[in-house]
Parts: sequence; structure tokens; C-alpha cells
Amino acid sequence: MDDLPAGFRVVTRSQPAPADDLPPGFRFVPAAAAGAPEQPSVAVDVAKALPTGAAKGAIGLAGLPGDVQHMGSSLVDDIMLGIGHKVMDWTGLGPQAGTPERANFDRMYRGIGSGGGLPGSGAIRQGVETVTGPLYEPKTTAGQYAQTVGEFATGAAIGPGGLARKAAETVIPAVVSETAGQLAKGSKAEPVARLAGALAGNLGTAAVAARTDAPARAIGTTAGRLTPEQFNRAEALAETGRRLGIPLTGPEAIQQATGGATKLADVQRFVEGSPQSVVLAEMMAARPGQMRAGADAAFDTIAPQSLQPSTLGPRAAAAAQGAIDDVRAGINRATRPAYDEAGRHVLDRADFEPIAADPAFQASLRRLRSDEVLGPAYAGQPDNSVAVIDAVTKDMRDRGVALGNRANPGFSSQAAGLYEGGAAEARAIARDPSRGGVQAYDDALTAQAQARRQNLEPLEQGPLGAIAGASDTSAATAAVLPRRPQVGGEGELADAITRLAARDPDVVGPLIRQALANQADASMTRLVGGEAQGGGARFAKDVAGTEQQGRNLDAVLAAIERGRAPSASPRKAVSELLDVLRATGTRKPQGSPTDFNAQYRAEIGGETLPQQGLTALRTGGRSMLANAGDAARRAYLGRNNATLADLFAAPDSVQQIRSIVAQRAQTPVADAVLRAAVQGQAARR
Repeated sequence: MDDLPAGFRVVTRSQPAPADDLPPGFRFVPAAAAGAPEQPSVAVDVAKALPTGAAKGAIGLAGLPGDVQHMGSSLVDDIMLGIGHKVMDWTGLGPQAGTPERANFDRMYRGIGSGGGLPGSGAIRQGVETVTGPLYEPKTTAGQYAQTVGEFATGAAIGPGGLARKAAETVIPAVVSETAGQLAKGSKAEPVARLAGALAGNLGTAAVAARTDAPARAIGTTAGRLTPEQFNRAEALAETGRRLGIPLTGPEAIQQATGGATKLADVQRFVEGSPQSVVLAEMMAARPGQMRAGADAAFDTIAPQSLQPSTLGPRAAAAAQGAIDDVRAGINRATRPAYDEAGRHVLDRADFEPIAADPAFQASLRRLRSDEVLGPAYAGQPDNSVAVIDAVTKDMRDRGVALGNRANPGFSSQAAGLYEGGAAEARAIARDPSRGGVQAYDDALTAQAQARRQNLEPLEQGPLGAIAGASDTSAATAAVLPRRPQVGGEGELADAITRLAARDPDVVGPLIRQALANQADASMTRLVGGEAQGGGARFAKDVAGTEQQGRNLDAVLAAIERGRAPSASPRKAVSELLDVLRATGTRKPQGSPTDFNAQYRAEIGGETLPQQGLTALRTGGRSMLANAGDAARRAYLGRNNATLADLFAAPDSVQQIRSIVAQRAQTPVADAVLRAAVQGQAARR
């Protein structure tokens, strides 16, 4: 262009034109000669358009309330102006349509609607551009797509999901909207097409999010009504199981925590029977050993295993009898002064005659006087003294008990009645002042009877007495933790353990541990077909299956842990063990193998490829379609069973189930509509 004369200007056209078509002083130069604009780099255009789109999307989001308000204001303006036009046209008053006055009227009164003071997106953009300059406009189609993606990113905050889901919810609606806009570009339908594309893209991603896979649907259907509190309890129980070395499946922990309020156990039962459930089979195979190890660890918090368990019962019996004797001796000491005072009283011969005439009294008196041990103690006292009468009547009662025992070779119920009746009558005379007796003897007998009734007999007739009468360790352990306990008897058991510990501290812990270990060994017995995977739940039932059994066990453990550090609490250790073992019992047995047999038959009974070809020839190809359908169903079933098996056996199984259930509570369609409304600001450009 440097060779043009001074004063000439250049005009470019895509096609040449006659020279006389140009104004004076102009010269025609072809467009190619003027230099075509340089095409921008697609990568650079995209790199600039994407962040600019994000900025425009932010501006649109910030101006959304103002835009909505302005739309409402315009609507009010249009309605009111329309009413005014109708009135003026009908009455003939005011400016008429098509006149300059009507146009001035419209300009004057437009804006009498709600108006409002919120800035719209256009105003906000103007403000931004006064600082930054005009925002970048993409030059290529790829840049336009990138800008739309950036603008649509403002809707990513709506609804749950991770990075991948948010990216899909941004990119897919943006691409669909921009594609629809490109197809309708330049027409009046372009804004509508972009809005429709944004909505369609959002609804599409929502449909995918709402469509969970088959394993997730099974979980959601069976556990969809659980509360956060129930999930928290299940997670805590699962964590306890891992800590004790007895891992639980997610369904087991949830079933135990909810009292069986879901159908997850049915799902696990089905999955366990499938050929693909290897991971669950391995988990259950390890369980019996884990339960025994966990039980031993809990029992060790009570006491180490005794190397001489046969000696525990006799030792406990001796300690229990000693505790009872201590109480009896205490009663005797408390009443001895009253007995000594009464013993010095001597009945008159006439008052003593009815007692002396009794043959049973005479026989017991002869035994007392001739006894090498007791005889000397009463040698200086007359037969009619209260002291001698008291000693003789004791012998009479003992004889009556002995003769009334059918196991005694000298059993005689008649003689037993005479001895016991004679003893009661003799004491009645000796304690009655009106019959020659003395009040002090009545006071002594009354005090002792009351003390025995309140303090001695409960021990003799309760758990302590049963332990005292135990002939071996099995009998002693049965007395410590009875299989058929008395309701409300936990206090008696705790008292018996406390008294035993006071007499022999080293026997109580080993005895209780032996009781639990013996029961665990019996409950977790091996079966003919192998290990008892339900033995742990059976043990929990055997030792704490009833409410009273549970209270008894808790009371006994609480009694022996007094004075121990909180970190070494047998009570807590055994309670956690029982909770986990009960959870293993929520696993349902396999039941009928019919369905599982069908699965295995389908797996191993299929034809080889040559056989399938021959069958296809005979059936005209129909068998090939059927075989393909069966194979596809088996593949899906196997894959889904394997997925569920892995999920149930995972250490975080409860958390995974919780996440699946939480997804069912989401509202992807509602979120998509709201996201489309936000992204519509960008779609309307």
C-alpha cells in the first residue's frame, strides 16, 4: 500500500467492481491484497474463554436477583401501560395510538412498576468492565464451548457429589446447551434452544445420578429407613468387633444395632450362597477361631486360666462355709450374755417334771453326760438348769433331723417327730416364767432366732450356701452362674462373691473365669461338618440369654472388679464380647439349597462352544439367543453378588452402606432444575 499517491484511501471488497463505481479520491484494492485477519489459536482461545466464562457466570449469578426483579418490573409496566392504552383508545381521551404524543406518554410513564434497586447482571458487568476493560469474547467454536462450560460452572455448588460428578454436571449441560445454540445460531430460537439444552443436559445427569446399580438398589431397599443414630450404633459395634479381633459384616452389625429392623440379613444369606462369595466364605471360616481367641482375651481380664481347675470348687466351698460360720459365730457372740444369764436359772422340780419324764429328753441327756467333749462342760450344772435344758434340746433337734432323713440307716419319721416335739416343749417351759422358766432365756432365743432369720439363713439357703455345699468345681461354677436363675437374685450373687473374696481372694476370679470358659467350650463345640460358626452367639445366649442371667453376670463381674483400675474392667470386656457375639448370631443359616443349586448347575452345566453350535443348528438359532441371554444374566448376577460380598466383608462396610442409603435421600432432579435455572443466565446470551 505504500505505492498509493498522497490523498488516496483504500476500500476493499470481496469482488472487484468497476472503477467508476468508486467515489472520487478512492482506489479499489482486492481484499486479499489488504491482508486477511489472522486466525486465533484454538488453544489460546479456549484458555482465555474458559476463565472469562467463569467470570461471566459469576456475574450472572450475582445479578440473578436483580434480573428477576427487573423482569417483574417490566411485566408490571407492560400490564399498566396496556391498561392505559385500552382506556385512552376506548374513551378517546389522551394521546392516541400511532401519534408522537403516545410515544412520549410511554417514555414518560414506563418504569411506574415495582422497579427495585437491585443491580442486574448487565449493570454488574458494566461495572466490572470499567475496571478490567471489555471481557474477552471467544473467536473460535471451541472457545465458545469453553466459555459456556466456564459460565455453567456456577451451578456446580448445587447438590451433593464429588469432583467427578460436579464436572459431569457442569460439562454435559454446557455442551448440550452450546450445541443447541450453535444449531439455532442467529435465529430467534437460539435463546430458547440454549435454555432447553441446559435443562436437558441437567436432567440427563440427574437421571444417571438417580439410577443406582443393582447392588446399591438392594441395599437401599433393605436399609433405606435407618436413622443416623442406628447407623452410629452399628458403626460403633463394628469397630468393637475389629478391636476384639472378631470382624463383623455390615449387615450383622446393623441387624444387631437395630434389633433386626432391616432385611440385610436376607441379602447376606443369598449372597453367601452364591458361587462368587469367596470373600465371605473365607471370613466365616476364620470366625470360630476368632471367637475363641476373643473370648479368651475377655476372660483373661477376670483372671488367668487356672492350671488346677479341679481344686477351685473345693476351695470355694471351704471359703463359703467359712463365711457362713463367721456369721453364725457372730450371732452366738451377740446372744451369749443373754444365754449365760438364763443358764444360771434352775427350774423347780415340779416345773421340771414334765421335761424329765420325756423319754427323748432322757436319751439326749444321757448322751450329753457321757460325751467326752460336752459332758465336762456341764458336769457342775444340775439337769433342771436352763443351761443343761438348752444343751439337751439342741441334741434332740439334731436327732430329729437325722432320723427324719430317709437316707439315714436309722430313719424313723415317728421317732423324729418325738425328738423334735419334745425339744420344742422343753424350751417352751424353760422360757416361760409362768411355767417355771425365765424371761432371759426367752430373750436369748428370740434374739438368736431373729439374727439367724435375717443374717444366717439367707446365706445358707442362697448362692453362698450352694457354693458351700458344692462337692466339685462343676457344682461351684453352677452355683456362681446358675443356668436357671431366680429373678431378682443378682444381689445375693454379688454378696456371695464379696464374702468369698473376703475369705479367699485368690479363688473368686479363677472360679468365675472357669465358669465362663467351661460354658464357652460347651457352646462353641465343633460340629460334624466342621467348626461351629454360630457357637459365639450360642455362648452369649447360654450365659446371658435371659434378662436375669444378664443381670447376674453383670453383678458378679462388678463385684470382682471393685478396686481394679478402670482400664482393666472385666465387666466392660465381657459386655463388649457378648455384644459382638450376639451380632454374629444375626447371620441367617443357608436354609434350602434349591436356588443355590440352580446357580451352580448353570455355572457348571453349560454346553461347550461346539455343542452350542450343533444345538443352534437343530433349533434354527433360537438356542443361541437363549444361551446369550442366560449367559448375560449369570454374568450380571455373579458380578453383583461379588460386589455385595466385597461390600459386606469390607472393614468399613457399615459406612459404605450408610453412604448408599444417603444417596437415596438425595433429590437429583430438583437439584438439576435449580442448577438449570442458575445456568440459564448464561444460556440466554
